[in-house]
Amino acid sequence: MIVINELIWDEFNLNHIQKHNVTQLEIVEASQKVKSILEGNLGRLVVIGKTKNKRLITFILDKKGKDNYYLVTARDTSRVERRIINEKNNKK
Repeated sequence: MIVINELIWDEFNLNHIQKHNVTQLEIVEASQKVKSILEGNLGRLVVIGKTKNKRLITFILDKKGKDNYYLVTARDTSRVERRIINEKNNKK
């Protein structure tokens, strides 16, 4: 499980997620309903979460201190990532 005390926002990541049709509010919602956490490149976390509207979003976080993370990017969860979530749920 991951504890996110603070998500770090700047003009770059806000503009970048907008290109993927993801809003800041959706990231906040998805970070509160995490379905899976995977290890990404460069020590980053690949987090899959669900919004209040049941949209699955994958977002990449870079740790910047105790429980503080910089949002690198965000997008809709891919089919492969959805399969990973389903496989994890079936093993429980």
